[in-house]
Amino acid sequence: MEQPKPTEQHKKLEMLSGKWVGEEMIQGSPHTTETKARGTFDFRMDLGDLFAIVDYVEKSGTKTLMAGHGIIGWDAKTKKYTLHWFDTFGSPPGAPGSGEWQGDALTFHQEGSGNTIFQLADGGLIFKIEMNVDGKGWKPIIVGNYRRAGSQPKGSEEGQPEVDRVAARSQPSDHSITKRSNGS
Repeated sequence: MEQPKPTEQHKKLEMLSGKWVGEEMIQGSPHTTETKARGTFDFRMDLGDLFAIVDYVEKSGTKTLMAGHGIIGWDAKTKKYTLHWFDTFGSPPGAPGSGEWQGDALTFHQEGSGNTIFQLADGGLIFKIEMNVDGKGWKPIIVGNYRRAGSQPKGSEEGQPEVDRVAARSQPSDHSITKRSNGS
């Protein structure tokens, strides 16, 4: 059997490839505390260029607030992109997010979690997480403005620090595990 070859949809994911660094504003929600953070993304094509692998680290100062690992693929049957996401909050996805390109934005919706948006704009990347908090409509919970690592923001004289490495995700976190009263 011949190996599948990347399609136009797979090749479109290559636009996200590379290392990105940026500043995020995190809004208060049932899952987050309002704060500013620095985020890093490392997107790379892998597995015969059929999937984009995503590594993410979000820090406030030296404290890692969240780290995650994602896999983006193309489902030819549904004609949608898929996002499988795993992070330091430890809740495995019940099903992958389903997404599509809307202009320069790759937007995923995941039942019960919300929307994840990667938008390419002016040579940068805008990252958003939206949630329907308390049934009051979609609200941005995280908004980050990213630029490729090594590029300087307008007006900056300093280079950007190195992208956080995967090893940063294996460090112990301050997240505690809460057992439910039913014993699970």
